[in-house]
Amino acid sequence: MNPPENDEYNPQRPPSYNLLQLPMRNEEDYWKIIKALGASHSKAQRAKITKDTGISRLPLCAASKAFVHPTFFPLDPFHLFYKNCMAYIWDLWTTITNPAETALHLPIDKARQFGEAVSAAMKTLPPAFCGTVRDPFLKRQSQYKVYEWMALLHWYVLPIGMELGFDPAVLENFLHFASAIEFSMTVASRSDLEIGDLHAKIRRVRLCIFQLIHVPIHMKWNGSIRTGSQATVERTIGEVGHKIRSKKAPFAHLANIITEKELLRILTIIYPVLSLDLCDNDNSGSRLDTAAGYPSVRKSQVVQHLAIRRCDVESTQDEFEAISKATNIYVAELREMSDRWGKARLTNGRLLRSKLSDSRSPNACSYRWFEARLESSQGTMKTTVFGEVIAFYTLEGPTKRSLAVYNPLTEVTQPLGQTRGKWDRSLLRIVDISLIVDIVGIWEAKDYVYILRKHPALAMLSAEELGNAEHDSGDSEEDSDMDDDH
Repeated sequence: MNPPENDEYNPQRPPSYNLLQLPMRNEEDYWKIIKALGASHSKAQRAKITKDTGISRLPLCAASKAFVHPTFFPLDPFHLFYKNCMAYIWDLWTTITNPAETALHLPIDKARQFGEAVSAAMKTLPPAFCGTVRDPFLKRQSQYKVYEWMALLHWYVLPIGMELGFDPAVLENFLHFASAIEFSMTVASRSDLEIGDLHAKIRRVRLCIFQLIHVPIHMKWNGSIRTGSQATVERTIGEVGHKIRSKKAPFAHLANIITEKELLRILTIIYPVLSLDLCDNDNSGSRLDTAAGYPSVRKSQVVQHLAIRRCDVESTQDEFEAISKATNIYVAELREMSDRWGKARLTNGRLLRSKLSDSRSPNACSYRWFEARLESSQGTMKTTVFGEVIAFYTLEGPTKRSLAVYNPLTEVTQPLGQTRGKWDRSLLRIVDISLIVDIVGIWEAKDYVYILRKHPALAMLSAEELGNAEHDSGDSEEDSDMDDDH
């Protein structure tokens, strides 16, 4: 690899590097530089050492007995992956390259179409995911935020790129970058073989290579980037720092605060229902990244009662027939023992709307699509299904049931790792609400519907960093009192 403009900016450094034999700085070299900084007698000397090495002073964390260079220093995935790499890739496609570089350069018409597609996609992106993602073609220079770059990387570049006819080789290369970020930002156990594969993907990235090369090392030592990212560390320091009140023994107070926080965290792992941040649609994610699968942390419930009006009897016949087929209860009996609802609160606290709810109380943003885990007919494994909710029903009886009637996503494929399919509007299916894992967003193209899952890294951002999204878009538990029986 040949660093760009090396003679001008780094004349004292090698003109090229072998990525398999990078000159990694070890701890011994680090302490030599620290000692040289301490022995310097002028600002000019210190400035030269800092310029040559990138080290400016001895950090407080180096006093820790656990200090090992360079793995002790956390990476900042939000600036490194999104604000730096993703932003540069967009600029590389649109402004840095010229039209003569046809394989890499994105023509202005396609860049404009991409931006328009992103802007139009906001109607089907759940507000619980993040705030409004702006048109990157028009708003790139208007302080485009971290969560917007995250949305492009994880949700929109590959689906929209495939539909607009981006160069396949460019999209294939981008997939390597996106999958490496996805891998490193997901909390899960990893094998040495998987870490090695991540290292191979990162070697393909020439941008920020001297920082990205530390990602596999960080994961081998500490696990997911999320568990030790600079953003997490900075936020924890800020939260804990404000709680220290003791001037006599601040470090003892700090130790007590950390111990109490960890005890509470362990308690909520053992008893998830005690977690206070699972009461509503929030930024904490869906708590679905556990090895055990998809835990139910609270009881699902239906809200917004919408009684069947006289004019609805005929239009609901197909829905009742689908429920009858699934429950072996006659339609006439079902009409007597059931209630119809417009929304449902899932086990993770999120609110799921339906076509019925959107028809009665239109919303600027729809979120009536879901992901569910169903047992196979043999009962040996679980399959993932996606659907668009038509309406919710509760069945009274010895065992009360809450059901969703939905249109399934069929012909599901995963080109470039993107889940897509087609809605079968002629087919109605039934699912128990307790089996619905989470809400999902969608992006609708001409021939396909692409599924958008909330990325776990969004859980690390505050409401302000997520664009101050109103996660329920005005929906609340008060809707349960609504009854349109007239």
